[in-house]
Amino acid sequence: MRICVIGAGIAGTLLARRLTSYPGVEVDLVTGVPGTDATAASGGGVRGFETHPEQRRLAAESLAELFETPDLLDQAGYVETGCTYLLTPYAGLEAAVAEVEQLHPGSTEIVDASALRGRGWHGLPDGTVGVLEKRAGFIRPDQLRSLVISELASGKNSRVVPGPVLGLVPHPDGSVSCRTPGAGGRYDLVVVAAGPWTPGLLAGNALPAEPYRTKAIQVAVYDVDGALPTMFIDETSDLYGRPTADGGLLLGVDTHRWSVPPGSSQPVPDLATEAVRIAAERLPHLRLLGTRHTVSNADCYADPPVLTLWSVLGSTHRLFTFTGGSGGSVKTALAASRTAASDLLGPLVTGESTRTTTSRTENKRMTNSERGNGHPPRYHTIGIGAGPSNLSLAALYKNVTTEKLALFDSRPVAGWHTPLLYPGVRMQTGWMKDLVSLVDPRHELTFLNYLVTSGRLYALINSQFDALPRIEYERYLAWATERLGVVNFDCRVDSVSITDEGFQICVDGTPVALSEHLVLGLGTRPVWPEYVRGLDSERAFIADELGARLPAMDADKADPVAVIGGGQTGLECVLRLLGSGFTDIRWIGRNQWFRSIDDSPMANELYRPSHIEFLQGLNRSKRREMIVDSRYSGDAITPGGLKALYQGNYDGLLTLGRFPVTLLPGRDVTSAEQLADGTIRLRCTTPAMPEEHEVRRLVIAAGREHVQAPFDDDLRERIDYDDDGEMLVEPDYSVRWKGMNGHRIFSFNASRYSHGLTNAGLTQLPVRAAIVLNSMFDREIYPISDELCAVKW
Repeated sequence: MRICVIGAGIAGTLLARRLTSYPGVEVDLVTGVPGTDATAASGGGVRGFETHPEQRRLAAESLAELFETPDLLDQAGYVETGCTYLLTPYAGLEAAVAEVEQLHPGSTEIVDASALRGRGWHGLPDGTVGVLEKRAGFIRPDQLRSLVISELASGKNSRVVPGPVLGLVPHPDGSVSCRTPGAGGRYDLVVVAAGPWTPGLLAGNALPAEPYRTKAIQVAVYDVDGALPTMFIDETSDLYGRPTADGGLLLGVDTHRWSVPPGSSQPVPDLATEAVRIAAERLPHLRLLGTRHTVSNADCYADPPVLTLWSVLGSTHRLFTFTGGSGGSVKTALAASRTAASDLLGPLVTGESTRTTTSRTENKRMTNSERGNGHPPRYHTIGIGAGPSNLSLAALYKNVTTEKLALFDSRPVAGWHTPLLYPGVRMQTGWMKDLVSLVDPRHELTFLNYLVTSGRLYALINSQFDALPRIEYERYLAWATERLGVVNFDCRVDSVSITDEGFQICVDGTPVALSEHLVLGLGTRPVWPEYVRGLDSERAFIADELGARLPAMDADKADPVAVIGGGQTGLECVLRLLGSGFTDIRWIGRNQWFRSIDDSPMANELYRPSHIEFLQGLNRSKRREMIVDSRYSGDAITPGGLKALYQGNYDGLLTLGRFPVTLLPGRDVTSAEQLADGTIRLRCTTPAMPEEHEVRRLVIAAGREHVQAPFDDDLRERIDYDDDGEMLVEPDYSVRWKGMNGHRIFSFNASRYSHGLTNAGLTQLPVRAAIVLNSMFDREIYPISDELCAVKW
């Protein structure tokens, strides 16, 4: 059996060594690009306690194996320092510590704030406790890695192959070819353990790269004056550190910098300054004398943050990844590599042709608020609605923070105006205006990456669409939703209240979540004009129901049917009826003509960030006047749609001797009456004189209205509203309300007369989301730059 392990970090080398211990197995370890990697940059900390249960199991078992194997202990260069893990207590903490204590008796205990002060810790938040471990310390992972590579290079059933990997090709029989500069080979199993190079390697070979992300790591070593602490992790400040063997102090702070390129990077001075500042507050007896050196690099992360084996292509091919720990894979690599090796070889030894690894979603990240304390889970941000606006926010959010976000949506599955997605219906925006590209074109959830990873790129290109099929866009949204993994479907939020702990979300009257911040992406619902409310629902129905009603209408294709609504939805209903063979269609619209969108360069200037910024500087009445004046640059019909209608109508003329569709602009329907035979009589005003139309069916496409937020009475009274009864929305999309106390509400789609035509459209989705994130985290995470504009508003 031939196996290829790609990546010569600590995870890959230990896995390769595990595999060579099995008889009949040949292993090639492919190294990566030369230079400092995450293993070389690692602080090397090893301990048993972790807050995530699977990480904790792997860490404790790895530490036990280290102590039980004297040669390994010596090869790793283990130095015992002890460990102090500072955190907010949670239900289940005692049980978690007991798990570590079971493997390492007499090693682990929980201490309170007074004990921590006795150990030199100050300035900790109230309630902070410490988990102390005696049998903890650090190893030299680069030294251990080098020894293992030398062992593999001289082994009888192993080789070390210089990289990097130039290509990966899965074959129909499940085997995978790996091409390197020197040669290449075909393997029964291939495992990508390339750390931060993993997502790029997979994506570069047209393979799914989810759910991996790269993140910057940075540590510095200082000369110090004062008693050195144990190795420590301070969850309350993101500070971590350990003493060095020669009396220095290694110090770092979580960077929160995502999607960085792999390999070495320039140090970030602000991070070093922040680490020094926090250390001065937490450990005031220590004096940092000077910086010996700083190490900056990147590592690979996934959710959950566990080093585990994962199938890249489901159960079809024998291609796996072994990466995605929490940036500290050193402490879990021994046990994780043992489990991975057993998992890889077990199915083949028993004669099975495929393998299904443990899904990461079965082992979701556990936060302090979810550890069995009986309360609803706590999130940093909750979004109500999982349409394009909130999906864009979630996509950008996942690349810039480790904070937790959840979206709640009433639909049972992913979708986007699904009842209106007829074949032939086209988008009104270009494909580049997807969820992320306008602010982060290298994001994994671009529309282009969707096309590539789903294998439809060339088919779409060669179809030469002038406008993208709307069904394709919905499938793109579903693809992105699945990869984000943050949407709770079939959850209609019926109440949002503000509590001392933040926003409380209720579904079916039951609290299901708490959050610091709330984002509303509620979308719209069809408008039901008053004059149709008493009509038979089998004869008069909204546009969303047309697809389901068509089979029952099949026998009435020669009878008159009216479509009320002169917008894009009305046009699409007319086209659907025309394409289904109906021969007497009355299209009724209020405006004096069926307007098409102005897609000229000047009209598109209205959809730039610079114009949104300009609008914010106007007074309310002038801003509203300008927005109303320019509404038909977006609130109108695609020119291609009107062209399709006119051509289809002319084809009908050639067949029937008359037009099957009659266009009736300038008609305002004032009433509707159902006659004894079921016919519906419509009364309309026109520029000339009143009209009546009798039709057998009536399709309502009279526009859509914004869905109101389900605030409870207390929260609703705190919201500030304008003269039209709409929420007051600030330039950063935050809602103005009283008593927020640091908890903020943001609203998409509900600020037309403050933010203009981009308010509810798709053209500026990632720009709006970026503005919200910049405001939410009070820093410029995503720069919004729009300087090359020839128009001076």
